[in-house]
Amino acid sequence: MNVGSIGTSALLAAQQTVHIRANNIVNAQTEGFKPAAPALVSAQPTGGVAVFVQEANGPVNLVEEAAGLITASVQYEAAATLIRTNDELSKTLLDIAS
Repeated sequence: MNVGSIGTSALLAAQQTVHIRANNIVNAQTEGFKPAAPALVSAQPTGGVAVFVQEANGPVNLVEEAAGLITASVQYEAAATLIRTNDELSKTLLDIAS
């Protein structure tokens, strides 16, 4: 798997994490709602990252969910930086080769 694909999988994983966390926050007061927890795992053997949804124990913890949203935001920024850097390096290599 190339660096661009790894970055793309990380972007998608961050997006899925935000979706899971936001769903927990929105449904925090819904009777009978069972919160979910995102689990990031390495996507072997291809590389990248995948998200699995696990059932969380107990009620929704809004502080934990907010921290999870911040973490996902940082993960998204890091993945976007990875993709931009890969593009810049590819352009530099093409310039050198030509």
